[in-house]
Amino acid sequence: MFATSPSAKTLTASYEKRNGYERKKNSKIYNLKKSILLIASIFIAIYAYNNFFTNNTLIGTYVNRNYENVFIGGNPHIVDTLILKKDNQFESPYYGKGKYKLNYTLNGTKIDLDYGEGFTSTNINGEQVTVSNEESFSTYVNRIWFVGNPKIILFEDLNQYYEKID
Repeated sequence: MFATSPSAKTLTASYEKRNGYERKKNSKIYNLKKSILLIASIFIAIYAYNNFFTNNTLIGTYVNRNYENVFIGGNPHIVDTLILKKDNQFESPYYGKGKYKLNYTLNGTKIDLDYGEGFTSTNINGEQVTVSNEESFSTYVNRIWFVGNPKIILFEDLNQYYEKID
């Protein structure tokens, strides 16, 4: 067979040693990348769970919390119960009957509440004036880190929201 010189053996041993080191180094980098990807996936899953809701998840009964601040005009400042129904309809003693619509953005689930019924007509200076009674309210839905029920935010700074109870 072939005879190898001492310098060839040294080069082969050096190559194998270096190649083993490279494999270990690449293995550590690969494991680090896998760990970072796993952690990022967990955070994305948590964010999605806390901020994105389907219609079926949101259907139910909500009560308002921290409603004592009277100066917020469009928000209920009395005890109120909001019922979201399957057919995108809702009921509330404060808002009356209406429709809701869900929108999805990168920030999470947005909800638009459209309420009020029809038009009101009145006579001003002999002229018939018709005014819409319909109004809308846009906000978002969230939940805090797996705990608690979904919340429809009314006024974030004062911690006013509807909390799902059923």
